[in-house]
Amino acid sequence: MKFICFNAMTEKGLNKKVNEFLQENPYIEIIKFDYQVGSSSCGVGILYSETKRM
Repeated sequence: MKFICFNAMTEKGLNKKVNEFLQENPYIEIIKFDYQVGSSSCGVGILYSETKRM
């Protein structure tokens, strides 16, 4: 298993970072996904494992 964390000042910026990661890593299985919003930023943590490529 691996973990990656993304932080951004805006939700739009966070969406961009997460979507880029998912497009670059199509062969992963997401185990847990956490989303948090603070007063000055927002963040996402993704726990995942790499799957076998077909």
